[in-house]
Amino acid sequence: MSSVKIYTAVSEDLSPLIHGEGFCTDMVRYSDYAALEAKCAALAAEVQAVRWACGQVYMKGYNHGHLNTVDGLDYASDTELVQRGGEALADFTDPDRCGVAADAILAEVRAQAHKEGAHFVANRMLAAWEAGFIEDTAKNAADIARMILTSTEFMPNAPEGDFDRSFADGVLEDIAAQLRQEAAQ
Repeated sequence: MSSVKIYTAVSEDLSPLIHGEGFCTDMVRYSDYAALEAKCAALAAEVQAVRWACGQVYMKGYNHGHLNTVDGLDYASDTELVQRGGEALADFTDPDRCGVAADAILAEVRAQAHKEGAHFVANRMLAAWEAGFIEDTAKNAADIARMILTSTEFMPNAPEGDFDRSFADGVLEDIAAQLRQEAAQ
């Protein structure tokens, strides 16, 4: 998620003056706070809508069963109940407004995880080089680390398939086959 920068100010420089907080006080910009508050409100609204939709599905089934019992009618089949519950959910699941806030927050979390993954890989590669497990020049190790770290600039627009390991596994299989072939000669 987008991080909020925390600022530190000398307490006695603040207006109104803050007493008892110590020499310094941590603060955030209102615009950062307001943006996070808006995301939180949108997510809360979606959760409330999901709760409402679940309640509607429950009530459709409950009322149907209750009315059938009172009126002495046969119970609806499972297929009918699923269809009625689906009709109740259809009002909620309009793709233009369903899950927008949750999807945006999850996309931010996913993007941050991708970046942190690249940082982890660069750190591990450089640690392996520094420990002597990778035999290469300092320039090549630095170039590879920079390439890994700058890959985060391309991640937001990368297709989802770029984040699985199938390409890397395929190249590693090709390298292993090449090494076996060279060893056999």
